Amino acid sequence: MHPVRIIAGDSPRVTEGEKLWHPDRYFRGGRKVTRTNAISGTGEPDLFKGERHGNFVYAIPVAPGKYRLTLWFAETYFGRSNPGRGGVGSRVFNVNCGERALLKNFDIYKEAGTENRAITKTFRGIDSNPQDKLVLSFVPVRNYACVNAIEVVPDTQP
Repeated sequence: MHPVRIIAGDSPRVTEGEKLWHPDRYFRGGRKVTRTNAISGTGEPDLFKGERHGNFVYAIPVAPGKYRLTLWFAETYFGRSNPGRGGVGSRVFNVNCGERALLKNFDIYKEAGTENRAITKTFRGIDSNPQDKLVLSFVPVRNYACVNAIEVVPDTQP
């Protein structure tokens, strides 16, 4: 299977290493927004120009097997220099893959230590469901859940 790379944007992007990122797809719910924030902590700031937020689900088609899933985040709404103000605890949400909890009470600002700083969360050994999909649910706990980019690649290590 080829990698699946999705950015919350309208146009494809090619990043370092000739990685092709497709525009937002395979989602249900939420809203997309474009941001102009300067993002630190990454060599790929263009991946953070778009954001899907709200209560939403991605159902990503894959071949049967195990996958490595990477989620890309930056807090571009809450924080001292951002329009939402606030900080730690302003946005808290859960991320599930089928019945498996990947992130519980996840706070981007707290994990990154500040606003406008990129962080990634990688999960290994993610199984496709019986319909050959990875179903990712982003569930708000406080304010909206969000994600900037999603990468799915075969997990070749045991």
